[in-house]
Amino acid sequence: MSEEKDIETTAAFYGQLFNSSKYVLLVVLVATAIGLYVLLNINATYAVIILLALTLIKIGFIIALSFNQLMKIIGQSHLLSHVLVLFGFLIVLIVFSFAIDYTALHLFDSAHFKINNSSGSNRLLAFFDMSYFSLITFSSVGYGDIVPITVTAKTLVALEVALRFFVLVFGIANVNRIRVNK
Repeated sequence: MSEEKDIETTAAFYGQLFNSSKYVLLVVLVATAIGLYVLLNINATYAVIILLALTLIKIGFIIALSFNQLMKIIGQSHLLSHVLVLFGFLIVLIVFSFAIDYTALHLFDSAHFKINNSSGSNRLLAFFDMSYFSLITFSSVGYGDIVPITVTAKTLVALEVALRFFVLVFGIANVNRIRVNK
């Protein structure tokens, strides 16, 4: 094995994935704390601008993680199971990250979203509603029971859809270089 770990083994793969994603997870957690606690106490206009900036930073980190990890998997292990774990991790990370952003935006002002059977100002129920909305948006189903109303909310939704498109298309474009476990 060289200086860079061989990720052919499962233990090395998970160790390398966790090591590579620790900064992304840290950025998501810091952005979560800022979005749900700090931004609620400042001017709404500044809070929305900061929320969008934090979202763009998170997107950059997630894209870098997906690109770097997929290249390492393809370059070193070529295993389909490793690619599936990576994409499962990325999907959960994206859905959770945007659920936090939607929740923060909803808690700033509930007028950002039209919600049938609204949860009101209860943070836990708002997070559940926005997690559901983020998952439905990621899967591109769109039932219409939660609808973004403002430009800010629509921008966040467009960013989630664009990130989903990038991550999935990038993975599919490299599928011919992946080896299926037998």
